[in-house]
Amino acid sequence: MKLLIAVFLLVGLTSVVDADDKIKDYVGPFSTMVLYSMCSQNDRIPREKCNMYIQGLIYALNVQRSMHEKSATVCLPEMTVEVARLRMIEFIDGTTQGKPQSNKDGGDWMAFMGLAAGNLCKN
Repeated sequence: MKLLIAVFLLVGLTSVVDADDKIKDYVGPFSTMVLYSMCSQNDRIPREKCNMYIQGLIYALNVQRSMHEKSATVCLPEMTVEVARLRMIEFIDGTTQGKPQSNKDGGDWMAFMGLAAGNLCKN
């Protein structure tokens, strides 16, 4: 479950709606009503954020299943979005020797690996 949360936070796929119904950047867990509001609107921006959230969720669930089947479950320590972002950037810089344009892997895979590296669950 922590992997799912980290993926959502890392990629910034979620949004919240305040009392004025203005979309704000993700700052933490949100209610069912916020999710429903974001996904039921016909406005382009909330709908795109909903679609990105759902894409991230589907991706995270598929990665979680794949890693579990390989007995390589990820156990993330508690971390803020900023810490996760910096870990991802450091991983990409280290992997590519500071030349991210040279890497042909998908950004989603690199984001996952940036957080998963060194965080496999101990059996």
